[in-house]
Formats: sequence, structure tokens, C-alpha cells
Amino acid sequence: MHKILVTYTRPDDVEAFDNYFRDVHAPIVRKIPGLKKLVVNRITGNAMGGDPSFYLVVGLQFGSREDFETAMRSEENAAAGKDAVEFCRDTGSEFEVMIAHEE
Repeated sequence: MHKILVTYTRPDDVEAFDNYFRDVHAPIVRKIPGLKKLVVNRITGNAMGGDPSFYLVVGLQFGSREDFETAMRSEENAAAGKDAVEFCRDTGSEFEVMIAHEE
């Protein structure tokens, strides 16, 4: 299974981040063609102690390499990326996007 994993650091404005992510960003992401599943993981702690490095870890799952490649070239994916840059800037979070393959 082909995936995109996105990590978000804890935002300065948690409430604004949560509201925007839920009400605006996630619906934009769900429009990406070929997206099979969107998984949002809220990080609640660090098993080793201390503060966790991330606030959210989000997984976008695609059923095939072809679906993944089509998604990466899509206008919807570009719109989701642009929106992430803007809302993270506005809420004081940073994000990183990684490509993964489930084995």
C-alpha cells in the first residue's frame, strides 16, 4: 500500500488548528483522486517521557502505485499542499510530508 505520512508539530493556536484541520483542510485532502483512506492520529504522549515531537500524524492511503502517482500530479493534491502551508503558518505549526510503502 502506498502512503503519504504528514507530521505536524504542536501549533501555537491549538483550537484554531483543530477547527481548521477538521472543517477546511481534511475536506480538501479528501478530494485527492485515488485516496482510499485518510487516517488522523492525535499524539497524546511520548512513551519515553517528555513532550512528544508531533501533534498530529496523518496518513493518506492509496490502493496502488498508479493511484498514488495520479494523486501526486493532481490539482487537488497541489491545493491541499498550498492549504497546509497557509494554515500551518497561520496557526504556528510546521509539517513534513513523507512517502511510505507499507510492507
